[in-house]
Amino acid sequence: MAAPRLEVGGTLRATREEFSDQSGTILRLTLLFSALNGATALLTLAGGVGWAVSMGIAILLGAAYTGMITGLICLRRGRAGEIGELWEAVKPVLARLIWVTLVAAVGVIAGMFAFILPGLALATFWSVSAQAVMVERRGVFDALGRSFALVRGNAWPAFGFLAVLGLISVLLLLLVFIVCRPLGDGIAYEVASSTLGNLVSTPFLAVGSAVLYRQLTTLERGTDEPAATDPESGLPPDLRP
Repeated sequence: MAAPRLEVGGTLRATREEFSDQSGTILRLTLLFSALNGATALLTLAGGVGWAVSMGIAILLGAAYTGMITGLICLRRGRAGEIGELWEAVKPVLARLIWVTLVAAVGVIAGMFAFILPGLALATFWSVSAQAVMVERRGVFDALGRSFALVRGNAWPAFGFLAVLGLISVLLLLLVFIVCRPLGDGIAYEVASSTLGNLVSTPFLAVGSAVLYRQLTTLERGTDEPAATDPESGLPPDLRP
């Protein structure tokens, strides 16, 4: 009997359902982190140093946001997530989330310079590495290997799903560019475009990656349902300490 395969349509539907079921928490998280990202754009007024600090803060915020969204979808399934509770779950692995984000980004960018295809392949195979850190508490390189193992065998449908999410994000960012363009090239444009860009695009990638991870681990277990989570730890039985 053939092993179950990831379905792009089914994963997209699951993503839409998560947006519907957890809309309140997702909206609050996204508004909070978008506002913080927008505020960091003010640091660019300080020149090169300010720009570097702004980028560092943006990476930290992005890692924290991804971790909290993953916690909401993968560890608190069926329960309303509180921002404070999600932050407590992220704090112990925040440094690892930052490092796995940086390592994956460097690898993907290097791959893009090597005729693009290697970069797309790495972006696909490492697409759930942050989720492996958050849910399974893995180390940086262990998480990259775990992501590769999960995606392997479903690389094409995973790529198709991520391509749809990427296309949606690009279209939304283009809309933000059009809306903010009348503000000119100054700091007002930087703050507005950063805030709105994060507000409309990042939830798709964060929620989508978390759903993709959950779908792949479900297929790995050979069952149609995600593993039940412990009400106290939020972890499935095979991942509890």
